[in-house]
Amino acid sequence: MNTLFQTELHRHLDVSLRPSTLLELAQKKGIESSSTSLQSFLNKLLIRKPMRDLAEVLASFQICQKVLDRPEVLERVAREVCEDIYAEGTRRVELRYSPSFVNEFHPELSWKDILSAFESGIREASQKLPGFKAGLICIISRDYGPEGAEKTVDFFLENRTRFVGLDLAGNEQEFPGSLFRRAFQRAKKQGAKITIHAGESAGPDAIWYAIEELGAQRIGHGVSAVQDPQLLQTLRDRQICLEMCPTSNWLTQVVPSLEAHPLPQVLRAGIPVCINTDDPTLFATTLPSETRVCIEKMGLSSSEVTLTQAHAQAASFL
Repeated sequence: MNTLFQTELHRHLDVSLRPSTLLELAQKKGIESSSTSLQSFLNKLLIRKPMRDLAEVLASFQICQKVLDRPEVLERVAREVCEDIYAEGTRRVELRYSPSFVNEFHPELSWKDILSAFESGIREASQKLPGFKAGLICIISRDYGPEGAEKTVDFFLENRTRFVGLDLAGNEQEFPGSLFRRAFQRAKKQGAKITIHAGESAGPDAIWYAIEELGAQRIGHGVSAVQDPQLLQTLRDRQICLEMCPTSNWLTQVVPSLEAHPLPQVLRAGIPVCINTDDPTLFATTLPSETRVCIEKMGLSSSEVTLTQAHAQAASFL
């Protein structure tokens, strides 16, 4: 299958580090021994079987937070992520990151410095990669609460031309969407493009709330939508794209197996669906490998894979 000119909408920049770079940075900070080999590091780092729940997986991202400590590191990471995406055959990508997440262990890094560094790395890569285009989505992290959300929306609105969209991500069960209604209403009034992580570890009510109250034009994951026929009808009628991430959903125990993933069911119901990697560093996945999973484990046909790509291109905020 020709993997060129693919589009990916759901990939977290701040946890998409090249493993060899992550090891190098971790060794420089003393997080990993200088004698640690890449293979032993990968054996410890990579998530290859389902973990207890989404919260446990989120906790494993901390090593990425700890090494993202300087503008030059952020610039390098963004450049390498774009290079790796291009090598996969992807030509259009939306990379999302949380200012709060990157800044948490490094308060000396201003949010503007973080944004500028990521932009610089993307710009440097784009100049060398023919036909490549990338945009940034600003994430409101649920785990920092409503006050953190207000601060993030302020930052997003101050830098509107530098972002293609706004997202809400994190622990969905402990921090429901209702806590962030005011923040998203402010962004929505300013015409922001909005995608919301919803229906990943919570039920279909979370997806309803994301659409009706938070202004979601796309849904990250949306796995639980299959539990509600009326919601499926609404998603189809409004052509709201679900950014599905099969391997991620299996490893976080959102679905019991890859074969049981609802992506084919949702796609065949006429709802826009696209295939994504989510967190490729820890999940050891790429967009081509995710596509193979959809074909080999879920029974998607080549024409259906092509349809998911059309959905991604049509729903892109770029």
